[in-house]
Amino acid sequence: MLTDPVTLVGDSASTRDYALVSIEKGKSLRSVSTPVAPITSETLTISSTKSVKGGITTVRHLIRLDRTLPNGTGVPVNAGLYTVIEVPVDAVITQAMIKDMRTQMASILGNTTLVKILNGEP
Repeated sequence: MLTDPVTLVGDSASTRDYALVSIEKGKSLRSVSTPVAPITSETLTISSTKSVKGGITTVRHLIRLDRTLPNGTGVPVNAGLYTVIEVPVDAVITQAMIKDMRTQMASILGNTTLVKILNGEP
């Protein structure tokens, strides 16, 4: 199990500690106990599920960050960023391959490319 709390460091030294709220059926929910205003809620969800695709058992891991804050009229607005990692339970796919894919994905989410993606470029 991951340590509690899970500490994540973002841009501008925005370190956040996500303390465990619940664990149920392969899913954990963690939350920042005192979000910095105007943020009203920050959660980290991690889950794993198994399924069979084409006769191959696959494990799907979801890591999701959600942040809620009010807009100018006080209505709560949620932003979410999540990663899904699907790994077939087959020796042909190694953890090293998955780690390499993670590094490649982090590369595409670098500042310049991320801004282009957020601006709607395909």
